Amino acid sequence: MKFSIKSLIVILGYPIILLITEIIYRKIFNIAPLNRHIETYVIYLLLLLFLLLSKNKLTKFLVFLFFASSVIINSGHYAVYDNWINGTNYFLMFKEIGEVLHVGMSMLDRVAAPILYSILETAIFISALFIFPQKNKIRQYYISDILFIGLFLYLFVRSFYSTQELGITSNPSYSRVKSNFFSVGNFIGKVIPYETFDLSQVKDYFHPTPSVTSQPDVKNIIFIMGESLSAKHVNYFGYERETMPFISKLANENPNNTVLKEAYSAGLMTAISLPALFNAIPYPNGLKQIMKGDTNFFKLAKIQGFNTHFYTAQPEQTMMIMSIMGKSWMDHQITPTQLGLSPDQGINDHKLLPLLQEINLDKEKNFIVLHQRGSHGPYAEYLSEEEKIFKEGSPLDNYDSTIYNTDQLIEKIYNYLETRGKDDYVLIYTSDHGQFVTKNHYNQGTTEEDQYLVPVFIYTKNDKINQKLKQLDQCKRLFHQQLSTLVINIMGFDMPISSCEKGVINSGMITGDYGYLSVEQAKPPAFINPNRK
Repeated sequence: MKFSIKSLIVILGYPIILLITEIIYRKIFNIAPLNRHIETYVIYLLLLLFLLLSKNKLTKFLVFLFFASSVIINSGHYAVYDNWINGTNYFLMFKEIGEVLHVGMSMLDRVAAPILYSILETAIFISALFIFPQKNKIRQYYISDILFIGLFLYLFVRSFYSTQELGITSNPSYSRVKSNFFSVGNFIGKVIPYETFDLSQVKDYFHPTPSVTSQPDVKNIIFIMGESLSAKHVNYFGYERETMPFISKLANENPNNTVLKEAYSAGLMTAISLPALFNAIPYPNGLKQIMKGDTNFFKLAKIQGFNTHFYTAQPEQTMMIMSIMGKSWMDHQITPTQLGLSPDQGINDHKLLPLLQEINLDKEKNFIVLHQRGSHGPYAEYLSEEEKIFKEGSPLDNYDSTIYNTDQLIEKIYNYLETRGKDDYVLIYTSDHGQFVTKNHYNQGTTEEDQYLVPVFIYTKNDKINQKLKQLDQCKRLFHQQLSTLVINIMGFDMPISSCEKGVINSGMITGDYGYLSVEQAKPPAFINPNRK
C-alpha cells in the first residue's frame, strides 16, 4: 500500500492539529492538562486511519459519530458537570432527554462556547476526507472496517464482564476521545444490556432530595477524609502501639463532646467507598442515585447556603472518582497541581491546614472536606524522616507512622478551631477503608476485617448535634451510612440517622453485581453474590 507525499502529510499532520486543538481547548476552558500527549496523538492517528481507509460508508459515519460525540458531548457535559460523560450519564441523557435539553438551554451561556469550539474540531476532523488525495486507488479489502468494528465489539464484551470502574468514573487528564471510548463501551456493553434485560440482581437504590426542615445545626462542617487507615491499628481500640494518642485522649476526657468508634466502611476500595459515603448510599446499586446527586453532600450543602470546599493531598491524576463525588457542586477545589506540582505528585497532609486557615469561618457557612493522602501506599511516601516515628522502616512501621501523622493533623486542626473561641463547628474524621498490614503482610482489597473496619471520630460542642450523637451510644460499631445520614441531618434536611443494626460493605463494583458483604451486628460479615442462585 503506497502513499503519496500529500497523503502522508494528511495522515501524519492531522493528528498533530487535533492534539493542538485539545491542548488549546483545555487552556481556554481551564481544564486539567492532558497527561499523555504521545498516546493522544496515536489515538487520533488511528481514528483518522479508520476514517480515511475504511471502505464502507457506514464505518466512516460511525468513526465520525464517535469522534463528534467524544468532543461535542464531552465538552458540553464538562461545562455543566465539571467532568467527562460516563456510561450511566449516557443512559440518563437518553432516558431524560427533555430534562437534559432544559438544563442545557438554561445554561447556554456556559455550554455554547465549548460546544462551538468542539464543532469546529469535528469539522477539522471530517475535512481530512476531502483533502486526502482521492487518486490513490488503495485496495483495502475492508480490513480497516473490520478492525474498527472489531475493536468496539471487543470493548463491549470486555465492558460486560469487567469489574473495573472504567466508563463509570472519569479522569479529566484523559483526552475526550479516550474517556469517551471507555464510556461508550460501558454504556453499550454494560448499561444497555443490564437495563434492557434486567440482568442486575441488585435493585436500584433511589432517594429523592430530602426536604429542608430547619436551618443547619452548625455553621461550619469540617470533614477530614482519611485514606486506608484501619481501626485495627488505633490504640483506642486495643492496638499495642500508641498510634492516635490525641483523639484517644480527647475521647476519654471529653466523652460528652466526642464520638470515637469503630465503623464498617462503605466499600473495600476508594473508588467504591467515597461515592457511597458522600451520597449516603445504604446498599449496592446506587450508581444512578450518585449520578443524579439528589443526596450528595455538596449539592445539599449548597441548597442550605454553605460554601463548599474540597481540598485534596492526593495527586490529581489519581482522582478519577471526582466525577461521582459531586465535583459539579464544589465551589472551591484545590489539588497539588494547583499548588504548583505535577498531576502525578501528592503532598504531605499537613499542607492542608494552611488551606483551611485561608477560609473565612466567621463570615459564611462552610462545608469543608480535607482529603488526605493518609496511609495510602507506598506507606509514608510523603512523610519526612522525623515524621516516621516508628523507626525500623518496615512496611508495618511506615504504615503506623502514617496513622500517627493523621492523629497529629487532627490535633492541629482541632487546636486551630478551638483558638477561634467559637462553638460554631463540628469536626469529623473517618477513613475510606482500611488496610491489612502486619509484620508479614501488607495487602489492600482483601476481605480481612482490617480492610473494612475504620475509625469514626466526631467532635463538637454544639448541644443540638450532641443530642443527636447520643443515638450512636448504643452502637458497638457504626456504619459509614450513619455518618452520611448524620451529616445530611445536621445540614437541616429531613434525613433520619440510619440504624446500626445492619448494613453493607461494597466489594468489586459499586453496583453490587460482583458481590458485597452483608453485616449484622454481633454476626460475622457474609459475602453475598447476587448472581448466584
